Amino acid sequence: MQIIEIREPEQADFKQERQIAVGIDFGTTNSLIAIAANRQVKVIKSIDDKELIPTTIDFTSNNFTIGNNKGLRSIKRLFGKTLKEILNTPALFSLVKDYLDVNSSELKLNFANKQLRVPEIAAEIFIYLKNQAEEQLKTNLTKAVITVPAHFNDAARGEVMLAAKIAGFEVLRLIAEPTAAAYAYGLNKNQKGCYLVYDLGGGTFDVSILNIQEGIFQVIATNGDNMLGGNDIDVVITQYLCNKFDLPNSIDTLQLAKKAKETLTYKDSFNNDNVSINKQTLEQLILPLVERTINIAQECLEQAGNPNIDGVILVGGATRIPLIKDELYKAFKIDILSDIDPDKAVVWGAALQAENLIAPHTNSLLIDVAPLSLGMELYGGIVEKIIMHNTPIPISVVKEFTTYVDNQTGIQFHILQGEREMAADCRSLARFELKGLPPMKAGYIRAEVTFSIDADGILSVSAYEKISNTSHAIEVKPNHGIDKTEIDIMLENAYKNAKIDYTTRLLQEAVIEAEALIFSIERAIAELTTLSSESEISIINSLLDNIKEAVHARDWILINNSIKEFKSKIKKSIDTKFNIIINDLLKGKNINQIK
Repeated sequence: MQIIEIREPEQADFKQERQIAVGIDFGTTNSLIAIAANRQVKVIKSIDDKELIPTTIDFTSNNFTIGNNKGLRSIKRLFGKTLKEILNTPALFSLVKDYLDVNSSELKLNFANKQLRVPEIAAEIFIYLKNQAEEQLKTNLTKAVITVPAHFNDAARGEVMLAAKIAGFEVLRLIAEPTAAAYAYGLNKNQKGCYLVYDLGGGTFDVSILNIQEGIFQVIATNGDNMLGGNDIDVVITQYLCNKFDLPNSIDTLQLAKKAKETLTYKDSFNNDNVSINKQTLEQLILPLVERTINIAQECLEQAGNPNIDGVILVGGATRIPLIKDELYKAFKIDILSDIDPDKAVVWGAALQAENLIAPHTNSLLIDVAPLSLGMELYGGIVEKIIMHNTPIPISVVKEFTTYVDNQTGIQFHILQGEREMAADCRSLARFELKGLPPMKAGYIRAEVTFSIDADGILSVSAYEKISNTSHAIEVKPNHGIDKTEIDIMLENAYKNAKIDYTTRLLQEAVIEAEALIFSIERAIAELTTLSSESEISIINSLLDNIKEAVHARDWILINNSIKEFKSKIKKSIDTKFNIIINDLLKGKNINQIK
């Protein structure tokens, strides 16, 4: 495997009179910032000569302090989270319990004598990274490529972008961490294949299946455990040392465990005063943790359809442990790519991509991205996003939709652009209708819809219905007539209204499901009274009344609970034959329904 040459170039290499951009790996445990020039990468050190800067933030003496392993840790875990999610997730709550403003209606932390949102706090870490780089490079930095976990949703990605923007960065691109790691290995150079990216960081484990075709990277499956990482290995070793050598469970013992772990990556034994541990013992201690990661990786492969993989890419400092490479090879019998420092692979990829994006003559990893999400209107005015904001193009996505009402002979398609959850809040691009469909019960007609964007940013939308062999297609220029300012406004509005939009969507989805259920059951009662007794009909009507009251109250939680109650009691109380008919009537009723 050809590896991109990585060396520490002379400082003068970066003092060219041209625009420059940095790559940033904003990690759960540590963060890094790097710059590339002529395909040579330099990781920028902090003022105390560290490349790995702990992602911690503290506020003392009226100043923010970054990287001293005190204060708020693992802020990356909070991106995109709501207050409710924090309160209902013990692991997240424990991170912020000393800072959480429980009286706020949204997630805010009491920090720096203020009530701050997560992006505002994270911005201080970005500012620190920016200042360190500017001091080293003796130039102003305004552009960055930032890596994010492949599983980050729109809300989390939006908060990362906002934090960087507050810090003074123009975010050229958010790229998935596994994509960045693969790019660092030069896999964009005429490579085709499928790679498993095994990322064992300090606090989290992520695995991704990455498909590469003609320089286009696509993450086709992700899995992981956000409560498993190299820190857990340290804890296991610490517990062993405490029990074996009667040591206190203290910070000093934990540091000793870390030193032992690091030494045993290249030696067979570790000795320190009266403490000793060998490589074999270490491997016995940590094998259960390593096996957990292998199982997660195998599950991820299954999610991806068990493709043949061409290699495993290692990311994260913990992957230096020889046992991990050995177990991965046993499990997958494939090349393990570990030539690049696993702590730096992601930031190297980000830096190389940053250089590509500001140097038009080079071959960029990502030809372009969709600046705003593209999707279509579902029944009830809900938006189904099909191509997400910042998705690399060219791309093609296929989804299947069904009809909502009986005997529907046409389907209207409304193509939308934007980040909001309801069609009324998004930008209308085009409308068309698929006609001549056979009249059938709701849910039986299936329309296959394909959204494709070519390298020039032209959107093609096609719809095909197999039974009638009917199809229709249109072309749209989604970015025609919209400038960067308007795009920024739309993104900002989506961020500001994210919580309201989310609850509005949940309510509308619940109402649609409830109305479909009510319609189907009332029709069944009217047509099939001979299959049920009066007492059964009375039970059904009473349950339906509960659903109707919940709909009238416009409470999505109440609606969902009343629907669950209906389905549960129907199974227990109603005649089997009638139950079968009800289930048949409800077939195909799901949110992927269009008018």
